[in-house]
Amino acid sequence: MKKINDDILLEMSDRGDPQKDIAVHFGVSEAAVSLRLKRLRKQSAHRAALSKLTEKEQRFAAEICSGTSQTQSAVAAFDVTSIDSAKAIGNRLMKDSDIQLAIASIMEQEGLSRTRLITRLKHHVDSGDANVSLRAVEMGLKLHDSFPAARNMVLNATIDVSPLDLSKYT
Repeated sequence: MKKINDDILLEMSDRGDPQKDIAVHFGVSEAAVSLRLKRLRKQSAHRAALSKLTEKEQRFAAEICSGTSQTQSAVAAFDVTSIDSAKAIGNRLMKDSDIQLAIASIMEQEGLSRTRLITRLKHHVDSGDANVSLRAVEMGLKLHDSFPAARNMVLNATIDVSPLDLSKYT
């Protein structure tokens, strides 16, 4: 049986009642009240982050969180006519702060907060298996944008080459 009624808890908290009084009201510890409030606020933040998005944007964010690429997520969420348009949509959406907030919120709700992911990544970086460790380092560098994708460079150079004086060799 659930001892804490979430509606009453939020009402008491919003009214400014001390957590000690709230704990006495429900017959639980202050820690239980604090933990429940923290969870309720996270859930509220999650709903708020998603409510700013259209249905298609929500689907895009969910697809990203499931591990698909930006392009694949755009294809799944939007009516695209070509891969190029899916790439453009995916690229644009990943720069949107509301999309980023929604993705972070979904990840956190699923237990994949940035802190947890970094902790797991560190575990793999410190792995005794060189292949695992190198792959984890590569992923870490990508997360920090320290490992850019291949870059193409256009180099224009003018080289002044004088004609050879072949008379010296004959």
